[in-house]
Amino acid sequence: MLAKPKLFLDMDNVLVDTLSVLNTLDMAQFQVDKPDQIPGIFRHLPPMPDAVEGINVLAADFELYILSTAPWRNPSAWQDKLLWLTDHFGNDNNSPFYKRVILTHDKGIVHKTGGILLDDRPYHGASQWQDNTVDSLWLQYGYDTNLVWSKDLVAYLQAVAKSYQLSGKLRMSAENIAKDKHYQLFGHTETFEKAPWE
Repeated sequence: MLAKPKLFLDMDNVLVDTLSVLNTLDMAQFQVDKPDQIPGIFRHLPPMPDAVEGINVLAADFELYILSTAPWRNPSAWQDKLLWLTDHFGNDNNSPFYKRVILTHDKGIVHKTGGILLDDRPYHGASQWQDNTVDSLWLQYGYDTNLVWSKDLVAYLQAVAKSYQLSGKLRMSAENIAKDKHYQLFGHTETFEKAPWE
């Protein structure tokens, strides 16, 4: 049997319901330029619906990692993201993310290890995971409205992991199952719309 495939997860807007909070803040009461620069803002954000439950299911099929960015001008964000993970997934060997957290502004440097990156945005190197030379894939969270935690995402990824165990090819498995189910794995990077403050 092959080793479990790797699944890398962005935090904001994939595990954590970030934009719904940051986009509604009244910035007049804060002394920073952008909402993601507010000290402590990342500490108590809510999880995406069904994300915690979905991760606990997928831990049986995947070697899980966090691959996220944090605002450079908000040092507390780096610590707050780690504390958020320990709040929701624990801080010992039983946590699917125990000592498997990568915070970087270039997610592309990690894709050569192979695996799937689940990320809602194409930048910070996420779109580089579409690389034919390695067995890696970018799955844009929420681009296909069925590929979210509260719908088909977990079942789809379980099917991918099962197919990978038979074929040894992760990207091919993901693309073939997506084609059969009529899922769209990612959108055009040129037309992606950022939040107005990003």
